[in-house]
This record gives sequence, structure tokens and C-alpha cells, in this order.
Amino acid sequence: MRRNSWKFGIGLAVSTVVISGGAMAPAAMADTGPVGSGPGGSPPRLSSIHVGNGSVRIGDSICAGNCNGTVNGTKGGNGGICAGLCNGSANGGDGTTGAPGRNGGKGGNGGICVGVCAGSVNGGNGGNGGDAVGSGDGGDGGRGGNGGICLGTGCESSGQGGRGGNGGNG
Repeated sequence: MRRNSWKFGIGLAVSTVVISGGAMAPAAMADTGPVGSGPGGSPPRLSSIHVGNGSVRIGDSICAGNCNGTVNGTKGGNGGICAGLCNGSANGGDGTTGAPGRNGGKGGNGGICVGVCAGSVNGGNGGNGGDAVGSGDGGDGGRGGNGGICLGTGCESSGQGGRGGNGGNG
């Protein structure tokens, strides 16, 4: 594991604190049964930890190291947490298009980026409203997601709110 990079070291520390709910926990505790088992409950169960390509990824929500374009939300989901090289990472997912006559889904909120963040932690765009059914009105467009938190370089294009979706035809 590459440990000589300050970005990787900060990212790993931030990820560890977030995973353990604010308190440092040994890595051996990362996958120790369901939450709430045992006295006082156990730490969150993590379904997947990937180490490689200069990064450490935990599921689809936390990445430290070389993480460009990762931990983005999907279908209105919120962006994750990225520390390190994060260009285009931790953006909220765009909202879904509304069913006929229904409103579009809300865009996901941007996440958190610490490091090189250009184009990261932006809120997702709202989904378009569904077209009218018969002679009724089309659905309203979904609200854009809020921008996230950006600390580092490239924040000029990061942390912006998403645009609202278009109303449906009708």
C-alpha cells in the first residue's frame, strides 16, 4: 500500500473516522457480523473493501486515494465521500423522470471532497416531470440536489446545486 502520499494518508484517516462513526477503530473490526449483535452493538458491517490502483474504496460511498469519477450517487442518490484525487467524484445522482402525470424525482445531494476536487460534490439535477395523461397537466420537474462540501483545489467547479427538472408536457 502506498503510504508516502499525504493525500492518501489524509483520505485514509478521514475514511476510517467516517466508517467508525467518529472514533478510530481497528481494521479487523470492519466486517464483524450484523449491526447490533453482541453487547452494545458492533461496528457497521461493510460489504466490500477494495484496495488497488492507488486507492482504498469502501462500497460505493467512500474512496481515498486515486478516486477520479467514483462514489457518485445514482437515481437521485447522494454523493459519497472522496479524499485525494477526486475529479468528478461524489456528485449527487440525477433524479428519475416522473411516471405519466407524476412529478420528477429529486436530484441527490453532493457529498464531501477533500483534495483535488474539480467537478465534484455537485448536486444532481432534478428529474423531468412525466407527460400528462389524457388532457391533464404534466408532472412538475424534480428539485435539484444541494451542493456538497469541497475542501482543496478545484472547488470553483464543485459543490454547486443541481438544476430543477423540466415539467412534463400537457
